[in-house]
Amino acid sequence: MNIRLVCRFLASLTALCTLLAAGLPAAAQSAWPARPIRLVVPFVAGGGADVAARLIASRLQERLGQQIVVDNKPGGNTLIGVQDLLRAPADGYTLLWSIDQTFVLNPSLYTRLPYDPRKDFAPVALVVNGPNAVIARTQAGSVGDVHELVQRAKADPGRLNVGAAAILSQIALEEFNRSAGIQTTRVPFKGSAEVAQATIAGDIDAAFDGVAPYVQFVKSGRAKVLAVTSARRFSGMPEVPTLEELGYKGIDLSVWFGIVGPAGLPPEIVQRVAEGVDWAVRQPDVVEKLLVFGFEPAAQTGPQALGARIDTDIARYAPVIRQLGFKLD
Repeated sequence: MNIRLVCRFLASLTALCTLLAAGLPAAAQSAWPARPIRLVVPFVAGGGADVAARLIASRLQERLGQQIVVDNKPGGNTLIGVQDLLRAPADGYTLLWSIDQTFVLNPSLYTRLPYDPRKDFAPVALVVNGPNAVIARTQAGSVGDVHELVQRAKADPGRLNVGAAAILSQIALEEFNRSAGIQTTRVPFKGSAEVAQATIAGDIDAAFDGVAPYVQFVKSGRAKVLAVTSARRFSGMPEVPTLEELGYKGIDLSVWFGIVGPAGLPPEIVQRVAEGVDWAVRQPDVVEKLLVFGFEPAAQTGPQALGARIDTDIARYAPVIRQLGFKLD
């Protein structure tokens, strides 16, 4: 046997194997997704956040050609779901349905967080926005409109009871009190369902909350939405004015949801998911269903839009939370 030929053959085989190995990651990425994708949802099943996530997932999987499995991991103000994501590899098979709470509120509400809101995630897509609203029941003697609410509060400071559950809703109420120059008594609740029931029962005078829990009550004539806290009117209730329109300045607070992955998520995967999300939220049936739950598609949905929103909101909410003294630990 010619030893020289054998050595040449082995060297060529080694070089070929090296080239093939180097090409594997790119090939694997181009084949993504090759199996179902898990979407971690840090909320209980059946709520508005979960329903919106499932709606988007159902249409997104049409574009990606793979099943998207929603995995509910509620608790800890999204901390449980976040930690689940961060334990997963950055291969695109585990994504997180994220909320502003995770990135712009928790950093100010917790003394120590098990994650860095900017460094530990790969922004993928900003998906939907949803305004907070001022809601009251419709029975005789209840608050008729926002101006009447302000008049009552000024006539008897601290007597008016206003319910709020989510931190953003509580911030919206405090910002409204500041803008209107009034003092109300904030009544905290664990969740929106409790706030809605207390509103309808007359246990509180008004509520600052998301729209979704009140849609059924508005349709039945038992509740009315007096105003929204967003910069522009909510397209699901175009007849309802903004607080800004009513003369209460500087109030622009909306909850938002997006999709993120672990840091290091390949740009090709980010782009495919982002493009799929943008397509999904433009479908008429999706838009119609989102409006029922108090959400509307984000105007800009890409990773840059989500990253910019995170940075803007961190700078905006941090000083307000410090001023109000909110803490969760």
